[in-house]
Amino acid sequence: MATAQLPPSIEIFRPGRHIDDAGAVHEFSDADVAGMVEAYDPAVREAPLTVGHPAHNLPAYGWVKRVARNAAGRLVVDAHQVEPQFAEMVAAGRFKKRSASFYPPQHPNNPKPGQWYLRHVAFLGAQPPAIAGLKDFADDDAGTVSFSEGEPGPAANPPHPPHQEQSMTQEIKDAQDRAAKAEADAKAALDAKTAAEAEAAAAKAQLAQFAEQARRDRHAGFVSFADDQVKAGRLLPKDKDAAVAVLETLADAQPVKFAEGGATKEVPPAEWLKGLLAAAQPVVSFGEFAPGTAAPTAGSAQGLSDAEIDSRARAYAAQHKVSYAEAVSAVASFTA
Repeated sequence: MATAQLPPSIEIFRPGRHIDDAGAVHEFSDADVAGMVEAYDPAVREAPLTVGHPAHNLPAYGWVKRVARNAAGRLVVDAHQVEPQFAEMVAAGRFKKRSASFYPPQHPNNPKPGQWYLRHVAFLGAQPPAIAGLKDFADDDAGTVSFSEGEPGPAANPPHPPHQEQSMTQEIKDAQDRAAKAEADAKAALDAKTAAEAEAAAAKAQLAQFAEQARRDRHAGFVSFADDQVKAGRLLPKDKDAAVAVLETLADAQPVKFAEGGATKEVPPAEWLKGLLAAAQPVVSFGEFAPGTAAPTAGSAQGLSDAEIDSRARAYAAQHKVSYAEAVSAVASFTA
């Protein structure tokens, strides 16, 4: 939501015959008003925006940035550094009257002697907003001249009834309380969102950790199974890594369905392959035979380790241009 601002070119004065708030009559020509524009220099003395007159030591709710004349020849001002709450009250019509206060040409505090100089622009018609920490405009109003909109004289800015002041104070307090509650609610919502995101991230990391550990355990199980099949002679040593890789791939596949004995069965592909390998006949028999026992059959390899059998079988297959299985059988026969 955009911060409230005062409109540009706020009219505060015009040439002509005026009666100041003290009842004195003054005549202002076009040249006098033009001199006000020429004299104003915020770098020398910046005129504040006030509620009421500085005689009451009221704070500044903004500052006059520029003084100019509009097409009708009236004195207008542009403001800046305006308190948002004050700007909102002006926009809501809380201050419908304005009073321009000037240093007369010969006033001792006039920063530009010889010309009328804008002292402040007072907004009239409502209780000042309760904004803490605003700079006071402590300036003795003796000898200054103020002109208010509406009827001339002291009655143009009557005191506010006590009930009106209390109502305005309560209204401002309620607005401040609502703003504080909205800020607290927004902070609580942000904290809850941050906590939920952190909890979700922790859960995701833990799930990933569990999944990785499960993958490692599964791989270790497949390796152990393949080792057992090699030792039993149902799997050749050279095929161990391939068997593990195939089991890893099948482990992520959907279960397969097939008919058996008039019933439909469902089995994971990896488990089916493990069962098939475990039930197969040994490809080759490894082991040592004591003297006097029956001679080993073809396909045995007496006294050789798996690595030695594998090495001799590969060499035999390369030399005789036969399959690895035939080479293993031949090596076993020679050894026997």
